Amino acid sequence: MRLRSSNPVYKYGDFTSVGGDTASYSGVVTKTGILLAIIAGVAMYFGSTLDFTGGIGNGIFTVILAPIIAMIMVILAHRNTEMAWAFSLVYAAAEGIFLGFISAIYAYMYGNDIVLTALVATFGVLSAMLFLYSSGVIRVGSTFRRFMMSALFGLIGASLFLFIFALFGGLSSQIGYSLYVGIVLISVVVSSLFLLIDFDNVSKLVNAGASKEYEWSLSLGLVVTIVWLYIELLRLIAIIAGDR
Repeated sequence: MRLRSSNPVYKYGDFTSVGGDTASYSGVVTKTGILLAIIAGVAMYFGSTLDFTGGIGNGIFTVILAPIIAMIMVILAHRNTEMAWAFSLVYAAAEGIFLGFISAIYAYMYGNDIVLTALVATFGVLSAMLFLYSSGVIRVGSTFRRFMMSALFGLIGASLFLFIFALFGGLSSQIGYSLYVGIVLISVVVSSLFLLIDFDNVSKLVNAGASKEYEWSLSLGLVVTIVWLYIELLRLIAIIAGDR
């Protein structure tokens, strides 16, 4: 069976059913937990070592390099499923460094409670989306996937426009700020809905008897979306905190 997904993390996968050990829900959950635990552990350790009192110049290289490494690991993991476990672990470590840096910045600017609030909100949304999918309230079909791809490309285009707009000082205006808030809100919604696609990918592959090695690919895809959701919720909560 071949599975096409809107989640970029599945772009390189050739999900073909084979004999032998097959993927299971418990296997995907376990591996997802492992990756999240690594991300959390590395983020907490790295974030605790940062000191922003003298500026953030020393961390700029890290915040640029870490996500690049993470992206490369995602591509490699889905080109070579036999080594997906290794690439996934490296991804988790790199993403942990990046999230540790980002979370530390927001905690420094808005207080430590913002990180905890974002974490609680992330897993709250994750639970809500899982309920909506498992109960059949929202069904993931080809139309839904195409719509989400369109929304993703639209969001990327709007973000690029906002970045260029910001280079010319546009964010200091009311229009620029409103545009930023709107993009963050849309990003939260889109990332939340992408969880439904991840759940559907897991369901289809497990039910089709995909090889057990694909559990790492499925887990990685889900973790990528969870991290994306966390970052967007962190930005949204920061906006709310800044407007008080």
